[in-house]
Amino acid sequence: MILKIEKGRRLRRLLPCLAALLLTLLLVSPCAGQAAATDGDRKNFAGRDHLVYFGLGAQRTVSGSLHILETGDGLYLLDVGSFFGGDGDNYPWPPELPVAAIRAVFISHAHADHVGRLPLLLHEGYRGPIYLSRASYEIIRRNLAANLHLADLGPEFFYYSRHNQGRERIPVYLESSAGPRPVRPENRIFFTASRPQLNDLGYYLAAPQQEQLAAELQRRLAEQAVLLDPGQAVPVDDFTVKIFTTPHILGSVMIKLIYRDDFTVLFSGDVGADGSELLSANPRQQRPLNLLLVEGANPAATQLDPAGERREFRRRLAGWLAEGKRVVIPAFALDRSQQVIFEIGRAVAEGLLPADQVVRVCGPAANEMLALYADLAVRRQEFAAYFQPEVRERDFLPPGYSAECQSDDPANPLGLHHGEIGVMPSGTGEYAAARQALAAYLEDPQTVFHFVSHQPPASPGGRLTAGARRLQLDGRRHQVRAKISRTHAFSGHAAVTELQKIFAPGNPEQILLVHLPAHQADNLVQRWQQAFPQAQVLAPAIGERFMLVPKAAR
Repeated sequence: MILKIEKGRRLRRLLPCLAALLLTLLLVSPCAGQAAATDGDRKNFAGRDHLVYFGLGAQRTVSGSLHILETGDGLYLLDVGSFFGGDGDNYPWPPELPVAAIRAVFISHAHADHVGRLPLLLHEGYRGPIYLSRASYEIIRRNLAANLHLADLGPEFFYYSRHNQGRERIPVYLESSAGPRPVRPENRIFFTASRPQLNDLGYYLAAPQQEQLAAELQRRLAEQAVLLDPGQAVPVDDFTVKIFTTPHILGSVMIKLIYRDDFTVLFSGDVGADGSELLSANPRQQRPLNLLLVEGANPAATQLDPAGERREFRRRLAGWLAEGKRVVIPAFALDRSQQVIFEIGRAVAEGLLPADQVVRVCGPAANEMLALYADLAVRRQEFAAYFQPEVRERDFLPPGYSAECQSDDPANPLGLHHGEIGVMPSGTGEYAAARQALAAYLEDPQTVFHFVSHQPPASPGGRLTAGARRLQLDGRRHQVRAKISRTHAFSGHAAVTELQKIFAPGNPEQILLVHLPAHQADNLVQRWQQAFPQAQVLAPAIGERFMLVPKAAR
C-alpha cells in the first residue's frame, strides 16, 4: 500500500489522517506531510514506525538517480547520481537531505548518472557507510577518481602562477588542498570558479593537484566502502539488504531492502538485457515484492536478440576489414569499449578475423578499464558472479591489441591505418579521440564509423546516424564520404517487455517508475498497469513523498 503525502506541512501532521485511512482501507491519502526531514524531525520520528519513499533525481527525468527511504532512524540513499542534459542541478547538495540524517548510501553501479554526486556528498561531510558491489568498487575508485576535475562542488578558490599568464591553458591549484604547493605565495593569482567552469575559462587542474584529489577520494572510499557479494544478506539498521547482478555494466546490481522482515523494496537500478556472453544474467525475483522501484525504459524499444545482434556485429566487422577498410568504433571508456573488444576477441576465436588483427584502443581511461576487466576475469574467487563462466583474461587483451594511437602524419593523427580497428571514446563522437577521428577520416570513403551506443540527436553521432551528409567540427565543414553504420548489439538496457518478465514472479504490489523522460511517463504507466493489473503503478514527480505501509500496520 502506498499512501501519497502532499508536500507543505510536517509529517507528524499526517498521523491522525493515516489512522483514519487505515481504518477505511483507502489507498491514496490527500493528507499533508513535509518535504524533508530536519535533525529536529529525526528526534520527533525516533521510535515511530514509518517508512517513506521520495526521490530527488530520476523522477520523470532520465539522469540524476537519487532515491531515498526514510525511517525513524534517518535517511537511506539509493544512488547519488549526476544530472545530465538539463535534467537538474548537480550543486548544491539538496537541502532536503541533511548529511547528519543520512544513515547509509547504496550504489547500484558505476555510471556517473548513478554515482557522480558522491564526491559532493563526501565533501559535505558524509562519513557513513557506502554499500556497493565489489566490481563497482574497483571501477569507481578508478573512474570517479579520474574525473574529479568535472565534479561540481560549487565555487572553489583556485590559484595559478603569475608566470603562466598569457598561456592558452593555465594549470591551477586549489587553495583548500592539503597537498604540495608548488607556486610561491608571492606569485599566486587567485580566482573563484567551479571545476566544470575551468575548461571554458582556459584553466585546468594541474596534474599534481589531480593526483592529490584522486588519492584523497580513494582513501575515503577505502574507509567507508562496504563491499557486498551477490545474494549475501547484510543487516543495516532495520533493513536486511541483498544485491543481485544485472548485465547493464560490470558490477551493476539490483538492491533489495527488507524492512523489519515485513516490507520488501527492490530498486532495479539500470537493468541490462539478457543474452550477454560476457556478463551474468538477470535474476528472477521469486519472493513477493511490496514495492518495485524500476527504470522506466523506452516504451518504443523492442526486445532484442543480443546474441544474434553480436553475431551480426562480428560478421559485418570482418566484412569491412576484408575490403581493406579502416573501422572506427566510437565507444564510451567504461564498459562499451570493453564489450566491443570482447566481441572482437570472439571474432578472432571464430576465425572471422586473423589472430594478429590490429585493434587500437585510444584513451587512457578506456585502456585502464580494459586492463581492469581482464584482471577481474582472472580473480574468479572474488568476481565470478559478475561474468559468464567462459570469460577469460585473453578475451580483453587479444594478440593484436595496442594502446598506441598517435602519429606525426597530419592526415592520420591517430595512426589508425586501413585494415585496422580503432575503439575510442566518446561513444557519441563529441570529444576525445572519436572527435579527432571524425575530423581526420570523415571524408575518406575507405573508413567506416560504426556507432555502438545511443546517439542523442544533437550529437555528432546522432546527426551522422540520422543521415547528415555534412558535419561541422571545430569551425570546419566536412563532407561525409565515410560509411556510417550503427548497431544495437551493445544496448545496456532491457526493453519494457523483458523488464516485466524479470519482475513478474515477484508479483509487486506497488510499482514506481523512475529513470524516464516526462513525456513518456503516461505511456509507460499504462503499459505497466496492463501487465500488472493487481498493482498500483505510478511515475512519481521529484520530491513527491509516499508512505509505505508494512503488512503489520494494515
